[in-house]
Amino acid sequence: MEQIKIGIGVSSIGRFLPLIGKAAGFFERQHIAAEVVNQQDEEKIVDDIVSGATPVGTPNAPSLIFSLLGGNDLVIVGGVLNVPAFFLAANRSITGIADLRGRRVGINQPRRMAGMVMLALLRGWGFDTERDLTLVDFGLNDRSLEALRENQLDAALLPPEKAFLAEAEGCHVIADSFDLDFHWVPLATTRQFLSANRDLVTRIAGVYVDSIRFFRNHAEDTLKEISHWLPAVAKTPGVLEKCYHLFAGRFEQSLTPSLSSISSILKEVALQDPRADDIKAESIIEQVL
Repeated sequence: MEQIKIGIGVSSIGRFLPLIGKAAGFFERQHIAAEVVNQQDEEKIVDDIVSGATPVGTPNAPSLIFSLLGGNDLVIVGGVLNVPAFFLAANRSITGIADLRGRRVGINQPRRMAGMVMLALLRGWGFDTERDLTLVDFGLNDRSLEALRENQLDAALLPPEKAFLAEAEGCHVIADSFDLDFHWVPLATTRQFLSANRDLVTRIAGVYVDSIRFFRNHAEDTLKEISHWLPAVAKTPGVLEKCYHLFAGRFEQSLTPSLSSISSILKEVALQDPRADDIKAESIIEQVL
């Protein structure tokens, strides 16, 4: 059995495929002894891929690109989620986008996926972030859901698990990110590791494909596994099932990265670091399946 550590950056259903694959025995079938490491930090997981602590993993696309700009040799070997799925949850006094004017809106750091998506949405809706509303950044360990509950925010862009919990607690979900063609979750490694371990990386990618198929076709077993890792969500079965159906419809079955979505996120990163304009999407992809 080949030993490998696989990194995930957050406790999100979009990152749980290796956990599902492990529970279903897919790694063992490929003669892989896999340990899944959750660092609870998207940038930390990129660092761990670069250092080899977890040589294969699923960061958010912006964290991967900023690392590339820092001189690291990361490469996308599969596309897990080619579009972002975030939802703008708001308190009961807000019923539409126009009501955001003059309000406090949570943002999870502009360099990170949710923060970047929030800025793109606000720009598309015609808001001046300096004049029209107040952006509140709670830093690394984003606590926007808690801030909504405590009335420290009027609205916040949240991942599905938190957004649907907020909705169940009485918040309005007034928008989503589905129209943004931004790459969200790549399966990534370094070119150095891929060169030395291509067969292993190919088998890991195959486990991801098998896990997506299992996720879609075995809802009961999948929900049981998710519940183990997301106990707060599991306490509200309707929220858990809603999250399940969302991801079941959005995982990329073939694990093919979308060139257009990677190009789009590169352009968005370039608004913060113009060097990203010099990166071609195809240059950072080496699909192994």
